[in-house]
Amino acid sequence: MTNPPGFSALSLRLSDEPDPAWEVHALAVQRRAAGEDIIMLSIGEPDSPPPAAVLTEIAASIERGRTRYSAARGETVVVDAICRYASQQAGREIRPEHVNFFPGAQTALFGMLMTIVGPGDGLIVPEPYYAPYTQVLGATGVEVAEIPLRPANAFHPSLDDLRAAITPRTRAMVITNPHNPTGAVLTRSELMGIAAICRDHDMWLVADEVYSEFVYAGTFTSVLALEGFEDRTIALGTLSKSYAMTGFRHGWAISPPEAGARAGVLLEAMLFGCVQFIQDAGAVALSDGGAFPRAEREKYLRRLDLVMAALSGSAAISPRRPEAGMFVMIDVRPTGLDADAFARRLLAEERVAVLPTHTFGPSGAGHVRISLGMDDEALAEAARRIRRFADALTGPSAT
Repeated sequence: MTNPPGFSALSLRLSDEPDPAWEVHALAVQRRAAGEDIIMLSIGEPDSPPPAAVLTEIAASIERGRTRYSAARGETVVVDAICRYASQQAGREIRPEHVNFFPGAQTALFGMLMTIVGPGDGLIVPEPYYAPYTQVLGATGVEVAEIPLRPANAFHPSLDDLRAAITPRTRAMVITNPHNPTGAVLTRSELMGIAAICRDHDMWLVADEVYSEFVYAGTFTSVLALEGFEDRTIALGTLSKSYAMTGFRHGWAISPPEAGARAGVLLEAMLFGCVQFIQDAGAVALSDGGAFPRAEREKYLRRLDLVMAALSGSAAISPRRPEAGMFVMIDVRPTGLDADAFARRLLAEERVAVLPTHTFGPSGAGHVRISLGMDDEALAEAARRIRRFADALTGPSAT
């Protein structure tokens, strides 16, 4: 038997090893599948069903025959809905030529990065960052410069760190605002400073704005609203979290028309259109005026208060109140355990699954992330177990 032909450079840039970020989560899934009562706080899955009108539209759209080939850059009905939604965030008109529809925000990031950067280019990304982005960045072949988001600065970036990371090959910067996993929200002033750096060094600014509907402190500003930077800003959005539509794979990228046209060529080559009835359902979701995400925000805010009350005051752990999002970062360094050991022992001893964030980047070391996507009763019980486990590690009988 002979060896097969070789693989492409792009394929070989992607790791075929299991992502270490999800090891504890995978163990928890296995144990729950075996019948154990595991409280899963390790993944950002909303617990609400999608809006009823969305589910109704799915059936109606299929009945109308919306199961055919679709427009490569998105169907008119959803593109127009995205334009209306984004125009409100931008404070200016977003037109169809600015929009490309993608099956989810991660695909949108992949598509836009493959459009604007390539092997040999440099790209800056603050860390910690959403773990699956590692493969997306790797696929592009760019040289990635990670800049730290320090706990002491509430995980907000330093403009000096951003400037220091720039090289003659740097072509783009990718930010997540509101941030995952830390929940930090960039101020308008911070965004203007970042955009000015990108302008001064002729760089693209790409912003993942997935959690924009769930802001608890401060005000969300989209990169689309930065006057004078419209020619270099790209915003990514999705209905996955805001409308509890994770499995629908409904996302978009909004960019200058020239970049949008180039990304459209890539979409033609890769997908040649996404599912029509999914796009129709997304248009219905966006037509509700934001009622559903407002209710979701209030739910997560209630749960956030619950978790903070249950965990605050411990000498063993320090929960960090997020400015946005559906996660809480917990500093576990006082326990003497690193984040991975803490998460593994918590799962083994208290049957609660949390996500150690050191695999999201060095600045996440010593922290675990918990999701608020769980009903209040289960979340309260999980918080009690986390507190009990952590306090026992530093109590009088701890060894």
